[in-house]
Amino acid sequence: MDQQAIEEAIGKVLARKITFAELLGTLMKEGLEAYHVDFVRNEFRYYARGGESLVLTVALRHDGVAPEFSADKLEAINKRVQAGEAGYADFVREATAAGCAFYIVYLYGKKVRYFGRDGDECIQYFPGARQDARSATN
Repeated sequence: MDQQAIEEAIGKVLARKITFAELLGTLMKEGLEAYHVDFVRNEFRYYARGGESLVLTVALRHDGVAPEFSADKLEAINKRVQAGEAGYADFVREATAAGCAFYIVYLYGKKVRYFGRDGDECIQYFPGARQDARSATN
């Protein structure tokens, strides 16, 4: 796993120089299977298939994590990001305002688990993820 390549990709996605889908492609190319974003600590934790891990502190801009968790608001910002109407920096601000304290992306599982401060959670699947994978985990 190349830390510099990961840091560059995060910088590019925050500056809207690449899309979120392109970021995911870069992370997979680097051999990652999952990553965890902690909005409370502004940390990203990356996990490679070979067992390696990496923790980065990233200067994310948001007003803190709201106390109330809203899966509907998370779904709305994700749809805007997927449509190219919003970038990752927008996602960070809106996800934290929607009460998302952290999330875990499972690159090969093609899903994201979002968690609120009180343990509320929701799962969203990547666009085009297989329908039978959804029903197997719900």
